[in-house]
Amino acid sequence: MNKINHDHLLSTMEEKNASEMPAENNSNKKKAGWSKADARYWLEKKRMFKNHGSAEYSCRFTKLKRREHFALGSPNKKNAAAKAAEIYSYLQANGWDATLEHYRPKASEPKPEPVRVLTVGAFIEAACRISAARPITLNAYTKAFRCIVSEIKEINRDGIHDAEKGGSLEWRNKVDGVELDSLKPADILAWKNSRLKAAAANPLEKRHAIVTVNSLIRNSKALFGKKILPFIEQELSLLRPLPFEGITFEKKPSMRYVSKMDPYAIIAQAKEAMADRDPEAFKVIILALVCGLRRSEIDNLLWRAFDFSSSTLIVETSEYHELKSENSRGVIDIDADTLALFRGYRAKNPTSVFVIESPHAPSNTRKSQSYRCDAIFTRVLAWLRDKGVEPSKPIHTLRKEIGSIITSEHGIFAASRYLRHSDIRITAEFYADKIKTVVPKAFEGLLGNMTKVETGDVTGSTTNNGKSAQSMGDGLS
Repeated sequence: MNKINHDHLLSTMEEKNASEMPAENNSNKKKAGWSKADARYWLEKKRMFKNHGSAEYSCRFTKLKRREHFALGSPNKKNAAAKAAEIYSYLQANGWDATLEHYRPKASEPKPEPVRVLTVGAFIEAACRISAARPITLNAYTKAFRCIVSEIKEINRDGIHDAEKGGSLEWRNKVDGVELDSLKPADILAWKNSRLKAAAANPLEKRHAIVTVNSLIRNSKALFGKKILPFIEQELSLLRPLPFEGITFEKKPSMRYVSKMDPYAIIAQAKEAMADRDPEAFKVIILALVCGLRRSEIDNLLWRAFDFSSSTLIVETSEYHELKSENSRGVIDIDADTLALFRGYRAKNPTSVFVIESPHAPSNTRKSQSYRCDAIFTRVLAWLRDKGVEPSKPIHTLRKEIGSIITSEHGIFAASRYLRHSDIRITAEFYADKIKTVVPKAFEGLLGNMTKVETGDVTGSTTNNGKSAQSMGDGLS
């Protein structure tokens, strides 16, 4: 056999042997595919990708349990694949440090954003922007929270009321600069207990301390309310636990109103002192004591609220004033004397818009509580305190007095409607449903005539007002 025939025979045998090899050997060879150092490897599906918003391709490499991302610097897939193969070859030959230095130099890396410290002021700003509460309500929330923060952090409150010289602004800036994450529930609890312990020696002071602490916590908690917190967290990173998590209220003392005034004497004395000389102050007293209006409702009451034809007063939101709540809207029946009084005042000022005359214009955009009739209220407060009316909130005490009278005469449901409470439970919390006078009869007459008691003859004994015990009994039911 010549050499040509021998070579041809060998070639034919190799092809035959190759065709008879097991299928898995062929598949293994196909599975190996292209080397990562070959651009064709990177052209296969999903080995390169585009980051969101980027036109250029990127890829990732893994070596020695380390994985890094590289931008390939081209929107052209073939060019990007060639770059990927180049980086891979460089990585195999030179290692991670040299590859990162060569293809991702530090100068080209974006600088990390500075860590933003979440402050009390930043949180308050976000909460107030997101919340749907009224500006005056939000102002109450933020004041309460800042008060708690300032006391916990022992921030000096000197000059807090000095707005003209910047004292209040300086104090607020200090409070707003406190890191929110530095306020833990344990700090709030310690603050609460410290306030209560400071007033523990005096039962009256302790009662006031409980009411104040509960009010400050309740208002502050509203800034962290469930309805707005998820939206705040879309903007700010809040660490748990939040300051008021787990903080409970103290069991509040009884708020039941006990009358300590003679309302009939108050009206009589006010009529004599003010009806002619200070009619605006007299109107305030009648609207509070007879109609049961709140101070803010009196301040912005419009003459159009009076319906003289139906003897009613309609309390509702106007363009000058938003009621405390939608439930505060209501219609109040007016007695003939009160109706005649205001009809007379209206006749004297037929073009007036507001029932209470004041030189100051109304404003419903102020963040803090302020009154158009503040000077008039100041005169009324001084006069009421002089007459022995409870000194804390004398005008509101007049509203409580008529609530007590209506409850006593007509029951708690009638009082709730008259005062326009949002819930009957609020009325029940402040007023006892006492329609009839209840006096025990068991000991009637025993103290009326001590001489007859001593002799053992109590039959027909008289009381201090001269009525017999029998007649008193007959008058009770």
